[in-house]
Amino acid sequence: MKKQLKTLCYLLIISLPTLAANNDFELQSNFEEENFTSLNTLEKFVQDNPGTDFAKIKAENPELLQNLNLQTETNIGVAKDMPILGAFWWGCCLGVIGLLLVYIITDNDKMQMKSALVGCVIVTLLVGIGGIINPFGWF
Repeated sequence: MKKQLKTLCYLLIISLPTLAANNDFELQSNFEEENFTSLNTLEKFVQDNPGTDFAKIKAENPELLQNLNLQTETNIGVAKDMPILGAFWWGCCLGVIGLLLVYIITDNDKMQMKSALVGCVIVTLLVGIGGIINPFGWF
């Protein structure tokens, strides 16, 4: 009897997702298809007219943008500051590799690069002076 009850419970648990299935998937699919049709039309227009930008399409062919909800401004961009630590510490701890990382991440921000270079030079001088004073590592 216990085994049959367990089996019934397992079957019930397995079938619950099927019972809770949402039938709105087909409606959602039609909605997405309509949006992609408008987007595909816009994409074809841009491919057929090289050098076309958003402002030109908005001015000359606004009907292509009617059914689309596009965001024209985003706040995604290049990082202004280095993550976790400042640029100085990236240059100080990682040296030339730190300089390269700062260059790539900040898109050659002059102030950040200068800070990383100062960190790199300071650690190079400290290690160099330490090598001159204590050449055999006795201290």
